[in-house]
Amino acid sequence: MTVIFVTSDAKTLSCSRKGGFVLVKCPGGEENLGANTGLLTTELIRSSPDVIHIFTGASTLLGMFALLCGRVFRKPSAMSVFGREDVALPSRISRIFFLMSTSLATSISTNSEATRDLLPPRVLDKSHVLLGGSDWMPASAPAVTRDSSVLFVGRLVRRKGVDDLLHAFAEVRSRIADAKLVIVGDGPERENLERMVAELGLSGAVRFTGMLRGERLHEEYENCDVFVLPSKAVQEDAASEGLGLTLIEAAMHGKPLVGTTHGGIPEVIQDGVNGLLVPPNDSHLLAEALTRLVKDKELARKMGENSLKSAQSLYTWKAATNRLLQSYGGRV
Repeated sequence: MTVIFVTSDAKTLSCSRKGGFVLVKCPGGEENLGANTGLLTTELIRSSPDVIHIFTGASTLLGMFALLCGRVFRKPSAMSVFGREDVALPSRISRIFFLMSTSLATSISTNSEATRDLLPPRVLDKSHVLLGGSDWMPASAPAVTRDSSVLFVGRLVRRKGVDDLLHAFAEVRSRIADAKLVIVGDGPERENLERMVAELGLSGAVRFTGMLRGERLHEEYENCDVFVLPSKAVQEDAASEGLGLTLIEAAMHGKPLVGTTHGGIPEVIQDGVNGLLVPPNDSHLLAEALTRLVKDKELARKMGENSLKSAQSLYTWKAATNRLLQSYGGRV
């Protein structure tokens, strides 16, 4: 099977091939439409794909052009929706493009049931929940840590709820003197969060690492006791936590999870089984959950084992790829 993936958020126009997958990277903007459609048309003729998949940019002229090509060439065509930001679009024309794309696509991929619920009811019958995948699979049992450490990984923006996490951690620290918090990631809120750390008297207990990848990131997952994702809805930010891929990465390391009942997070965390769920914006209940898992090593171990079992069953790249390929079953 040959699949053409189209993404419209690249910096430059390019095309790459690996196995049966062709990735066409297109810079956004109407000024690039001619070059983008030219490259895409060339690749469609050259590759004669079995499927055309609009990975990002379904609510653009390029996205609609690609999906329309699927109709013309009588090929299945798919589009991806990752969260509220892909549905609650800022302009009327973008919303019209999105609705037109959902009509043209023969398959709509979402990363969670929460994201699927955002789609228009008339297209639910051709939508597919693909969840996500992780490329990390530990070779041995998860490491047992002794540092009483909590880990957050993600972009430092308000909707990730790191401000709530810091207030919660101040409460945790008052109960567990050696507790540590590691914040991996970067973003526009970093300066405000660092200032908050100082104001809360947590300077010696919170470490900002900046963005990490590869083995450095894996080490932080291995070395933590608990992983937390306290996401929430923010009025000025249309994005939502579609699934929470960092939860999957932490689960692959056999870690207990703490998260909020926001977006797709409850689809990864089974409350009381592989972690604990709390309401968004509630730093006190977040502190209670973190304290419980940091203190109760046996409970954390059991929940971590359940996280790993779930991840190995649902979230490997092989499982994610199989779900993707099955979603292409529709025909024009």
